[in-house]
Amino acid sequence: MNLKILPTVLVSLAVAAAPAWTGAAPAKMDRTVTASTSAPREPAPTLEGFAPAPELRGVHFDFNRSKIRAADARILDRNAEWLKANSSVMVAIDGGADQRGSIPYNQRLSERRARAVRDYLVARGVSADRIVEVGDGERLLACRAMGEACWQKNRRADFLVKDIGKQAP
Repeated sequence: MNLKILPTVLVSLAVAAAPAWTGAAPAKMDRTVTASTSAPREPAPTLEGFAPAPELRGVHFDFNRSKIRAADARILDRNAEWLKANSSVMVAIDGGADQRGSIPYNQRLSERRARAVRDYLVARGVSADRIVEVGDGERLLACRAMGEACWQKNRRADFLVKDIGKQAP
């Protein structure tokens, strides 16, 4: 290979591999979770019928992590208490990621974040049968600007609820 053109080839490959940033607002998205592997799975859950609950606060994550932070653990403790006191609601945990990383990686990371929140709530007495996990990857961004202040808002797990019309035992 001609070593004189190697830098040009490497730069071209890096530019081609970088995600495009248009800044345009996304079209309305279907919030159906897609499977992250090719293995057969149950149908992906949707958020149809779920709505935000002002009583439940979302939590945020460090870059490239799905571990619950100490400050967010206190939020989840309050959320768990509210969910135990309101057993007629089902909760959806909607995980997200910032724009950095590949789309498949961000999808898996957002699913791990939703699972970490679910596991935390179950460990505090919320029935696993009342929890739906959804990973949105980077599809539904809370903030579109570039920079850490914005990216932090996208590394999150939000809560949505729907009334299931019965009291859990």
